[in-house]
Amino acid sequence: MTASNIRPTVSFWVTSTGLLLWSLGGASIYVAYFMETPDEFALAAEAAANRDAYPVYVANIPWWAIAVGIVAAAARLLGSVGLLLRRRWALPLFAASLAFFLVALYRAFVLASVWDVMSAPHIAVEFVFLTLSIFAIWFARRNIADGVLQ
Repeated sequence: MTASNIRPTVSFWVTSTGLLLWSLGGASIYVAYFMETPDEFALAAEAAANRDAYPVYVANIPWWAIAVGIVAAAARLLGSVGLLLRRRWALPLFAASLAFFLVALYRAFVLASVWDVMSAPHIAVEFVFLTLSIFAIWFARRNIADGVLQ
């Protein structure tokens, strides 16, 4: 059976659609960087206890860190589209997204001490994104091995 004859399961479509929605949510964060002030962004993203410190943190994110995040989000979004199109190039895009996301996490948590201005639920969301990034790579690899992605 060739890859083109293998029909994806319903769980493939549900999971791929879920990954697309997750990717759109992640991309929307970077759109917010350009459409909202740091104070508006903090109101939407952060708990009341951190709303004074978080806008200062957001306002001081260097351009290169925002660029790294945008590349990660764009690669993740394109990888998700690749899954829905059943293309194996989804895998390297998810891998690139994870690599760039790890750079962004390193900058935020190690270099910029975001722990000091980010609430625990917000930190948890970052680690959920990390987990989903790893899952997306595993999912793409599994579907390449199964012949679903061409």
